[in-house]
Amino acid sequence: MSPSRRRPTRTFVSLTGPAGNIGDALIRRETLSWARGTSDELVAYVGEAPDVWLHQLGVPAGTIVLRTKRSVPRWLWLLTTAPGRPVLVLEAGEVPLDRGNGLRELVFLAETLIVRLKRGVVVRPPRGIRAPSNPALWLHALAARLSQVALWRDEKSAALAGSKQVVPDIGFAAGVRPGSPWAARDELIISLRGARPMPSPAWIDAVRSFADAQGLRIRTVVQVREDEERSRELADALGGEFDAWGDIDAVTQECVLRDRYDNARIVISDRMHVLVLAALSGAVPIELVPSPTGKITAAFAVIGLHGVSHDSSHVDAAELTHVLNEQLGRRDEVVAAVAGAADRVAHVESRMREAVRRARR
Repeated sequence: MSPSRRRPTRTFVSLTGPAGNIGDALIRRETLSWARGTSDELVAYVGEAPDVWLHQLGVPAGTIVLRTKRSVPRWLWLLTTAPGRPVLVLEAGEVPLDRGNGLRELVFLAETLIVRLKRGVVVRPPRGIRAPSNPALWLHALAARLSQVALWRDEKSAALAGSKQVVPDIGFAAGVRPGSPWAARDELIISLRGARPMPSPAWIDAVRSFADAQGLRIRTVVQVREDEERSRELADALGGEFDAWGDIDAVTQECVLRDRYDNARIVISDRMHVLVLAALSGAVPIELVPSPTGKITAAFAVIGLHGVSHDSSHVDAAELTHVLNEQLGRRDEVVAAVAGAADRVAHVESRMREAVRRARR
């Protein structure tokens, strides 16, 4: 067939997520970046997401956008009828595999088989497994083994899937920023989950005394809308400044947050992508909460940065202050680890694109 009569190639990408969570938008945007340029046509499934989500992710004009579960049959039809060698890019991030997700994983397995039968490429960017149970885990692991590119953002998830392909979280590809010179940075930034209890009086005392000793202003910010009230409460308790999200659109809010992280020396959070963005801006990240889940520990361990998470349970103010001082001294280590992570993710993306090129030869 002559080039002028060649059937267009097609890439399918999954981009679901809540518009009020900038971390989720961040990793979906990077997922989209992997999908762009791999085919002539792009089909995106965005679930229940509103139009602002498309703007937030930068979904290009001309993309076939499918919404809601009612569009899944059309998604499968477009996959089945796609020209040869299609590309399927599933979204990065956390994959829940608890009870009730078996049917969903069966659909993903069917999609994987369709693409492989059409001699296409299936790409699973760095993911983490949450709440594994069978049959969802078994189906997920099988689909991953049938995919040419299947990556994991932590060792435990890789082991559950029977894989060794562990790479940094895709969020580390969001761009390393120089930020303000270290000597000019004068803020300690906090963003904690609203679903957790308020920190203890010892925690409040430790953070306040640490900030005073370092000459840092305390600022609380909102990277996930549901955390807004908690950030307000923390600012009141700590005598800090509170940055509301309010009516600002998500794109502007992300820009505001990244500017804030550029001016921070240290950022305290139990949200993984708050700490990822903070580290990309050259701020020192620390999770300092009671009984941390281990997700942040695992993700940062992959980039060679250990000791980011600390359990604040049953610890007095003096010990918490010591932890903060110790972490603040790791700035050079953070900058080097983040730069290496960004390079590794870029290399993995290049390998993925090479896999698509080989399949199309």
